Amino acid sequence: MLKKIFFFIFLIFNFFITASALGQKNIIYIYSDEGAGSESLKHTLSSMHEMIPSSYHIQLIKAKEVLEGKWHENAVLFIMPGGADLPYAAKLNGKGNGLIRSFISNGGAYLGICAGGYYGSSHVEFDKNGPLEVIGSRELAFFPGKAIGPILAPYDYKTNSGARAANISFDWPNYQTSLYLYYNGGGYFAIPQNTTNLSIIGWYNLKEQKLPAILKINYGRGRVILSGVHFEYNPNIMVSDSYSSNIIPLLKKDNEQREKLLQAILKYLLNGEI
Repeated sequence: MLKKIFFFIFLIFNFFITASALGQKNIIYIYSDEGAGSESLKHTLSSMHEMIPSSYHIQLIKAKEVLEGKWHENAVLFIMPGGADLPYAAKLNGKGNGLIRSFISNGGAYLGICAGGYYGSSHVEFDKNGPLEVIGSRELAFFPGKAIGPILAPYDYKTNSGARAANISFDWPNYQTSLYLYYNGGGYFAIPQNTTNLSIIGWYNLKEQKLPAILKINYGRGRVILSGVHFEYNPNIMVSDSYSSNIIPLLKKDNEQREKLLQAILKYLLNGEI
């Protein structure tokens, strides 16, 4: 009889331990469906595995799984990588975007890089009057303004001819510096007047002016980072013959600072700490 009681207690204990583990919000989801660029996914996965604490786990997610909504149960961060944002909209408009917005407003976090940054804005203005023109509104609208690009060079979906090492300056507590980060097709953020829920943490240093490159946004109880540049790109795993000769050396020179920046961004997104 005593053995049965102990066994029953053991089962109950394990049930609650398992339920607690399943309910723990410790999954970082990276969108990997149509539109997500293969290089962007490679660098995002590599950087996340290198930088995040072991208490978090990384999982790729397709549009079908986003629409099912089960990821809400254990998600702590949703990452929309670089690539092309029209396929994102085609699969996620309506229910999918509604679920992402709900996740963020209820305390989650969103990281949008390049195409993911465009996608997190309320309006996209890409290659206006050019052969790749994409202009239209977007549903997530964490940033209530336009993301406009490409800003540094014409973009090419098939090659890296538009890739650059972008000089970005930062004005963020405990991170105030200037460094080179990988750029390919990203935009800047045109800040509307009287916008109070965001701050600019990174600027494009252009000859004629400085333009917003990276935003930190409060959205409901959640946190959002949108970026026109790729701070997730590690120059040590970039294939040199795919880029102009001066890009990778500039990125490698500042790679230690890039890692510190990414650590600061992840710390903010995962824990709300600055």
